Amino acid sequence: MKNKYLSNPDYNFEKVNRASMACGPMVKWAIAQIEYADMLKRVEPLREELRSLEEQADVNLQSANETKELVEQLERSIAAYKEEYAQLISQAQAIKTDLENVQAKVDRSIALLKSLNIERERWECTSETFKSQMSTIIGDVLLSAAFIAYGGYFDQHYRLNLFTTWSQHLQSANIQYRSDMARTEYLSNPDERLRWQANALPTDDLCTENAIMLKRFNRYPLIIDPSGQATTFLLNEYAGKKITKTSFLDDSFRKNLESALRFGNPLLVQDVENYDPILNPVLNRELRRTGGRVLITLGDQDIDLSPSFVIFLSTRDPTVEFPPDICSRVTFVNFTVTRSSLQSQCLNQVLKAERPDIDEKRSDLLKLQGEFRLRLRQLEKSLLQALNDAKGKILDDDSVITTLETLKKEAYDINQKVDETDKVIAEIETVSQQYLPLSVACSNIYFTMDSLNQVHFLYQYSLKMFLDIFSTVLYNNTKLDGKTEYSERLSIVTKDLFQVCYERVARGMLHNDRLTFALLMCKIHLKGTSEQNLDSEFNFFLRSREGLLANAIPVDGLTAEQIESVNRLQTRLPIFRKLIEKLKSMPEIGAWLQQSSPEQCVPQLWDESKALTPIVSSIHQLLLIQAFRPDRVIAAAHKVVDAVLGLDFMPNAEKELDLAAVVEKQLNCNTPALLCSVPGFDASGRVDDLAAELNKQISSIAIGSAEGFNQAERAINMACKSGRWVLLKNVHLAPQWLVQLEKKLHSLQPHSGFRLFLTMEINPKVPVNLLRAGRIFVFEPPPGIRANLLRTFSTVPVARMMKTPSERARLYFLLAWFHAIVQERLRYVPLGWAKKYEFNESDLRVACDTLDTWIDTTAMGRTNLPPEKVPWDALVTLLSQSIYGGKIDNDFDQRLLTSFLKKLFTARSFESDFALVANVDGGAGGQRHITMPDGTRRDHFLKWIENLSDRQTPSWLGLPNNAEKVLLTTRGTDLVSKLLKMQQLEDDDELAYSVEEHAEAANASATRQEDGRPSWMKTLHNSATAWLELLPKNLPVLKRTVENIKDPLYRYFEREVTSGAKLLTTVISDLQDVVLICQGEKKQTNHHRSMLSELVRGIIPKGWKRYTVPVGCTVIQWITDFSNRVQQLQKVSKLV
Repeated sequence: MKNKYLSNPDYNFEKVNRASMACGPMVKWAIAQIEYADMLKRVEPLREELRSLEEQADVNLQSANETKELVEQLERSIAAYKEEYAQLISQAQAIKTDLENVQAKVDRSIALLKSLNIERERWECTSETFKSQMSTIIGDVLLSAAFIAYGGYFDQHYRLNLFTTWSQHLQSANIQYRSDMARTEYLSNPDERLRWQANALPTDDLCTENAIMLKRFNRYPLIIDPSGQATTFLLNEYAGKKITKTSFLDDSFRKNLESALRFGNPLLVQDVENYDPILNPVLNRELRRTGGRVLITLGDQDIDLSPSFVIFLSTRDPTVEFPPDICSRVTFVNFTVTRSSLQSQCLNQVLKAERPDIDEKRSDLLKLQGEFRLRLRQLEKSLLQALNDAKGKILDDDSVITTLETLKKEAYDINQKVDETDKVIAEIETVSQQYLPLSVACSNIYFTMDSLNQVHFLYQYSLKMFLDIFSTVLYNNTKLDGKTEYSERLSIVTKDLFQVCYERVARGMLHNDRLTFALLMCKIHLKGTSEQNLDSEFNFFLRSREGLLANAIPVDGLTAEQIESVNRLQTRLPIFRKLIEKLKSMPEIGAWLQQSSPEQCVPQLWDESKALTPIVSSIHQLLLIQAFRPDRVIAAAHKVVDAVLGLDFMPNAEKELDLAAVVEKQLNCNTPALLCSVPGFDASGRVDDLAAELNKQISSIAIGSAEGFNQAERAINMACKSGRWVLLKNVHLAPQWLVQLEKKLHSLQPHSGFRLFLTMEINPKVPVNLLRAGRIFVFEPPPGIRANLLRTFSTVPVARMMKTPSERARLYFLLAWFHAIVQERLRYVPLGWAKKYEFNESDLRVACDTLDTWIDTTAMGRTNLPPEKVPWDALVTLLSQSIYGGKIDNDFDQRLLTSFLKKLFTARSFESDFALVANVDGGAGGQRHITMPDGTRRDHFLKWIENLSDRQTPSWLGLPNNAEKVLLTTRGTDLVSKLLKMQQLEDDDELAYSVEEHAEAANASATRQEDGRPSWMKTLHNSATAWLELLPKNLPVLKRTVENIKDPLYRYFEREVTSGAKLLTTVISDLQDVVLICQGEKKQTNHHRSMLSELVRGIIPKGWKRYTVPVGCTVIQWITDFSNRVQQLQKVSKLV
């Protein structure tokens, strides 16, 4: 079918179906059947093969299942074996781990036991210390709390005394306390102290104690800070908290206060001596809590108070006295520098300059010692923390072992370093000892400068000024150039320190006071040298008239006063024990006493058993001159200064002031120059000339009116910005305004070129702070008639003197001569005048006005006025009774003044041979006269004045030539009196503030009372005992009867005896109290403190001055005089 039909191409469905619709499907079916049959034929073998393969596959599948089951069985066996193996391995590992853990625990336990065994000694010691601390904690806390609450106001020595007294009270109450407690270490830790030092706090104990108070206060601190060290420290300490500095004079004070209260910024209020009550609620902590807010009322406003708010009050005036209401609100903290504190600061500075290697070692040592203690403390804390944080068993915590190992290692390193520091300490101590005398001298010099206000109110010096001097000597000293030997450099620095200090201080002193300061410098210098101790000699020089003199040995040729002085000298100083014997064996003594300059050849009247240095010899000569020729004490004192400090020491300061060099090298924009002068002397011209010389712009303002104040403030504000100079004249006329000016200058930050000059007359009302802040220069007119005449002619205008009539100039000359005589005689009080009258330039101006008025009235415009027409009587009367005589209250002085006027103001003064002064040399017959210059023009008189001699004898003033001797004697007495005033409580400041001394004071109070007394107290005790022996025990009161009461003379003597008896009782009672106080058996009252202060300085106590005594009378002179008066009254009481 396939070949026959299907091979035919026409045999298909389309064509058959076209031919027959019935056959088409049949053909299609037939074709399909044939193709199907053909397919079956070809597929059948494959089916057979498939069946065969399927059968074979079934066999293989069965075989595979069997194999798979076998593999699964084997795998299950392997898994079981693996699990068993793993369990065995795990058990083995666990056993190994257990072994390792046990070994580690054993190692840890051994290490722990070893480390703890090493630490055991320290911990046991700490434990014992803790037990000891716990046993004394009540007393320690009481002492510390009392110290913080009450000790801040006092200086270093009084703090020690307070602490000792408190300790004795605790001891009497059987309360235990640590006798060796160091307050700085008990109340602060090393890291705090290191931080404070890094913030510019001085390293001495006083400042550290003050820093503790500034941290631990309850009441806000009020800081007494004359040197500014506390201010610098606080600004550094609280710089991170944005501390604000302000004052009550600041216009934004209230704004700053409100801001600090709200936001908690620290606030430093300076110059609080002018207290503003707006601070009362703050100091009282008057807080209110409302709805979770803490409020404080400031004025009429409620302000939120930040819990971090803190306020510090400070003043630079150490003399200010705050009222009790302020004292009760604040904690006082006194940063006033002490001797030991300044000594430490100066030692640090000189080591930095001269031995930077030692200073670096020293600083590193101090730092390391603090770091060692701090690190050890931190390690101990970390160990305790590790032990506290240990979880589970302590042997399982590696951190504990690690901490212990670290502690052990670092503790060992620390101990090694501490051992190494011993060598460094020894080296530092050796070098420091070489520079210690210099630092001691620095401290003594500053405190001597600080005490000079006892001599004159003008002498006020700040610590900054002294430190500037010291810095200049160390760093700007050309004499050190090329010098490498340490000892040589030290000698130069020491010498220049004394020289520069004296020069700068002397420029601001009155001429008569300079020798006082020079002698004080000598005394300081001798303490730092190998010279023998001369305290006894200096003390005798000051107190040569004190003490009893039982039986004076007479000496021929000497006055009673000289005999008394010689006996005292022989009795009180061993080196003069053969003085009277030598005097009697030297007939030439009389000639020596009559010499004009006996100090140049003083005989050796002291013990010659051993050779003496020139310095010691000069001091012995001074004592002899004081005894024999008190008028030459000043000259002998100059010789002592020359011997101790060199011949050029004082003359260098006498040179003319180079104001340009001072302004350039010694002044800065923050230091005003104070040009002080005696009345009638104007120094402002020097500043104007200097500004012109240096081509500086300067603003000059005269002070004295409200307009002047405003101009001055504007000029200062502008000059501070531009760098100009400002000159304020006559500022003594506005002392209250000067207070505000000083505070303003303190707060300014001026341009570096700014300079402020203040001219003033010497006036006690000038603020102390201004004097301390500036450089003082004193200008005095030279003494003598010639200088006085020149000064008068310079103040009277030429046109005024040359007005008609032509005789006016001659009358002006007579008035100038009379004014010179009147003023120069004041130097010779009580010979020149009975007392010190205030004759000044104002009297001269009024006298000139009076003269002009009368001459103009008499001349009536004429060019000439005959001498006889001059109103001499009117001029003499007005000058003697009103202008000059109005100040005189002594009849003899009044007659003396009138006689001078009548002698000068006469018609004879127009004669060419008119003698202004007759017999000026004291020779017989008037061998030399000072005659009136011939002429009527100012030029004639001025030329005559310039030709006058600079050296004038007292006879020019109408005084005997020996008046100069009286003047010099008075000056010598004044010198001793000034030196005696400087004898303040120096020993109190010199007592070192140390733990050893504290322990000694606490444990041996009896010894302290007797042996620890300062020398002033021992001297005063001896003097008071001697004075009590000098005074009579009592004064019998007169018995009144009916008859004698009627006698006026009896009533007079009765009043005198009664007054004398009352005063004698007062004096004896006071002296007995002084003796008991000096023995430590009586407490001081305010009356006693005032009296002790006066007696130490040789001043008569106010309560004893019930009758008039000479000016400058010392205590011993008064006691002697009073004793004589009482003895006289005793004789009177027996006779009446």
